[in-house]
Amino acid sequence: MAIDRSTTSREIAESILSQPAGTVVCCRLLRDVLKRLPDDPGLLLAKSGLELTSCVQELAREQWPDGGWGAFHSRSTKSKQKIASTEVGVERALALGLDASHPILEKASRYLLALLNHDIEFPDYKEKNDCWATGERMFVASTYSLIHPTDPILMPDRALWLEIANRTFRSSAYCEQDEIEAHAKLTGATVRGSYLVIAGRYQLNILGSLPGLLPSRIESALLTWLWQRPSGIGYLTEPLARPPLGMPGRMDRWLASHEMLARLFPAWKDFAGEVIAWLWGQRNADGLWDFGPKPASVNTMPLSDTWRTPHRQFDWSARVLGLLARSAD
Repeated sequence: MAIDRSTTSREIAESILSQPAGTVVCCRLLRDVLKRLPDDPGLLLAKSGLELTSCVQELAREQWPDGGWGAFHSRSTKSKQKIASTEVGVERALALGLDASHPILEKASRYLLALLNHDIEFPDYKEKNDCWATGERMFVASTYSLIHPTDPILMPDRALWLEIANRTFRSSAYCEQDEIEAHAKLTGATVRGSYLVIAGRYQLNILGSLPGLLPSRIESALLTWLWQRPSGIGYLTEPLARPPLGMPGRMDRWLASHEMLARLFPAWKDFAGEVIAWLWGQRNADGLWDFGPKPASVNTMPLSDTWRTPHRQFDWSARVLGLLARSAD
């Protein structure tokens, strides 16, 4: 079949919906691409079917009674769980189309609030360095912000990272020495070479959680630096401007990097023109996207219970179409 490059993302989404696509894919296309309202009958029907998917059932089955999934940030080598940590559990739930009102995320939210309020102990091994106190709080606040981004309980976390960002980019460009001095005064952490460098996914989640939190000048400077950074976003480690070739795991992380920035920062669209053009050029003979076998990460993939043809390309296409829709917003 010849590829019609004039086809719009909405038309592609509607074409997928006319086929036996999985429940999660249908839910995400209706919500993220076709922009159906929360009370839309079609979207409500799709959401009601999420409980029947094996992916959501696995997530619920492995959730602990306290609302977490065992370890929080670390990945235990002894655990036989497929959901390796609470961070993974929350990200997986959101990838599968669940929202804050779903029992899995309601339960997880209560657990995260207990951690934020110091009602319970952080479950991971406490590192013996001056970064850990700041990092522990950052991991929890970032994960909670994925579910409840505007909750006032995050105001101290947003204020801290906003001040660090303002000091780090006060010259309208990233300055490592300014970042080091900011942490010396505000957190006491030795930031150089650590996971506290402001390019990390956790810091970005917090900074982008409240619309308009970052001044436009700082947001533009931050994205300029990230775009030029060889390792991209911390923990995802893919250069933003250069689409990866080869391993599907790299494509998953590259796509996740852009999904994150598109969700958090309006200025992403000012940088993403070539990325969007490249994605449009990657459609296959069916007019869809297929970047290969399931990545090693279980955070974002799979969306469907099976990856037999054509479900794999439906899953990849749902993610790409969601990103294209954000570029058009």
